[in-house]
Amino acid sequence: MKINICFMCLVLCMMWSTLFAQELENVQHVMVAHEKGKFHGWPANNGAWHWGNEILVGFTQADYQIKDGHNLTGIQHSLFARSKDGGESWTVFDPENFLDDENIKWIPKNKTRLKQPLNFFDKGFALRIFATGYHGNDDPQAGFYYSYDRGATWNGPHFLGDIHNHAEFQDRILTPRTDYIVQSDKECFVFITSHIESKSDSRVACIHTKDGGLNFEFVTWITPVSDQYRAVMPNTVQLSTESFLLTFRKIFNDKSRLESKIEAFISNDRCQSWSFASTIKEIKTNSNPPATVKLDDGRVCCIYGDRDQFSVRGKYSPDDGKSWGKEFIIREGYISHDDWGDLGYPRLIQRPDGKLVALYYWASPEHPEHHIAASIWQP
Repeated sequence: MKINICFMCLVLCMMWSTLFAQELENVQHVMVAHEKGKFHGWPANNGAWHWGNEILVGFTQADYQIKDGHNLTGIQHSLFARSKDGGESWTVFDPENFLDDENIKWIPKNKTRLKQPLNFFDKGFALRIFATGYHGNDDPQAGFYYSYDRGATWNGPHFLGDIHNHAEFQDRILTPRTDYIVQSDKECFVFITSHIESKSDSRVACIHTKDGGLNFEFVTWITPVSDQYRAVMPNTVQLSTESFLLTFRKIFNDKSRLESKIEAFISNDRCQSWSFASTIKEIKTNSNPPATVKLDDGRVCCIYGDRDQFSVRGKYSPDDGKSWGKEFIIREGYISHDDWGDLGYPRLIQRPDGKLVALYYWASPEHPEHHIAASIWQP
């Protein structure tokens, strides 16, 4: 009887969420990367970049194997897909000497310090942060690759200066994804996460370079110390010269609470201090990292995978992340060999014509093996 009651509650929650979520009209769904016998996943772990209508997205590929947890096995390769027409069509490629390893996870063996400053304003520039704690990579000190030809070739791996030796990170493992905001040709903010291995203590911090990546300074912790939850996977947008909005995934350690959140913090003094702005989404069983952009019309859009509802969803904010409107559905109908929603981890960009392109991993009745997909719509 208890199991039936729990099941009915879950069904009612799903019906309630769908009833009060708005389904977007005229959404175009596109296949980005799919290969028979392969698992593709986690754009949020790998990054996305764009130059006008040219879009680059990273993802992880491994052999597909049905099992508990994620349906993948073997070596986890870090690949890319590129579109030159605003996400309408895609080409998959694997650059040479980029996160290459014969092990299950890539472990850097020849990481060096950057010798010449980067030009963040170069028209083909892209930065890819790597670290430990997520699929395909294993480096507790973290580091980066950079590209000047829009991801066709990459240089690295390089240390993030000496930031791993900073007093704030002593006894901590660095776990950042790619989240950075360029300020000038030599200046850039990078938003990273770290945790203490023996504790469930994960926090978001801001670091800063003023010399093109030769050195990085610790700016501040963004999320507070907590033994109740982990703060991970930030995605940051710049609202104005002084203001920044950071959204992140908040996972409670007490699994009996069955609660996770996506929250937003804001800085109005150029990343020097931060405060809570809003809760964007509560996801009861297993959360997803947010993807956030500031739109041309001034609104902020945040999207995420909803593993409870087997869908990709989002919200708009009219006031720089202080409040959020009605939830909308970008795509639903996820189905695979799994009995849980192994989906999402999106990235989001806005095209020159104003349309949004969401990039995420997905499985469908037609393509039950996990693949990278894109959804395009007019906000």
